[in-house]
Amino acid sequence: MRPTAVQIDLSGYIKARQQFQLLKMPPAKQRQLGGTLARKVRTYSRKRLREQKALDGNAWEKRKESHKKGRKKMLRGLSKRMSARGVELGGEVFFADGKTAEIAHQHQYGEPEEWTSQKANKVYGQPDYQAPATRYQARALKKEGYKVRLPGGRKKKPTIRWITENLSLGQAGLILRKLRDDPGKSRWVIELPERSFLGVTEREISELASKLFDETSGRIYSV
Repeated sequence: MRPTAVQIDLSGYIKARQQFQLLKMPPAKQRQLGGTLARKVRTYSRKRLREQKALDGNAWEKRKESHKKGRKKMLRGLSKRMSARGVELGGEVFFADGKTAEIAHQHQYGEPEEWTSQKANKVYGQPDYQAPATRYQARALKKEGYKVRLPGGRKKKPTIRWITENLSLGQAGLILRKLRDDPGKSRWVIELPERSFLGVTEREISELASKLFDETSGRIYSV
């Protein structure tokens, strides 16, 4: 089985009479029936991606970048890359592309993701260190107690607006690292929460399997 693939053994979710019908079918017909089932399972999985919900019906844990307005939906690109096919006695939903499968696997099971500065630059592009400091950096600086010296020697915490208008992206990053006593990392690990979406519940697959046989009465039609 591919990483991040779900296989459904159709015989485990249908009645004894239907199991007998299934076993009598030629392998090609079994795969055809399994393909119909797999496409329906894929539809369920895509629906969860759209709704950002896990297999248990609960909403996924949100991203931590709460400073960003209007958060974009997560894992949006996975839906179109999801494939479905029939196998003997069942079906399979999977990702054919290895990189996509790896990403899906990490989120499906909440596995840690390792990043490097090179990977970050490749994904997000090389930062423009001369650009103005971001509001996220400004809030982080204020949280760390950053102060500026005023005429006369007195120190004062600057406003977010002052930071974004007077510090560059590179300056703000350097100050943050000093305040946090952080030498900077070329490699780090991000802990990902579990965001399951691929597959169906026991109840859903039982209903799908029975309905599929009831609709076809043992005959196979492609959808």
